[in-house]
Amino acid sequence: MLLTFFTIMMALVTIAFFLYALSAIDSFKIKKMEKHRLKNEDNFLGADPRKVYSKEWDKNLPRPRICPVCGTALRKSEFLYAAVDEFVSTNQKKAVHIFGCRYCYLGQTEETQVMSDVQPTGTLDI
Repeated sequence: MLLTFFTIMMALVTIAFFLYALSAIDSFKIKKMEKHRLKNEDNFLGADPRKVYSKEWDKNLPRPRICPVCGTALRKSEFLYAAVDEFVSTNQKKAVHIFGCRYCYLGQTEETQVMSDVQPTGTLDI
């Protein structure tokens, strides 16, 4: 009875260790691919939006993440400033007005902006 219990426990420990090793190998591969992708993003500065968003773009190639206004390369964490048009007739699609990215619309040049640096301009009386 005791021998069966230890055999089952050792089998479970062996399976758990094997699954942990597989998980560690996969996470190492994912981190390596992420590091390679970030390196490629840092090397890519931008492109001409007229060429990227034209109909002549090869559909087999993925489009780079660029701002359609200024052509600056955008990371996955960066976004565009845009507004959806509320007034649309029944047959048309909703129009989206793209104002730009943080570089051309807001004019930011720093890589990160900390919200704690913003000082309040007045007081709020409730």
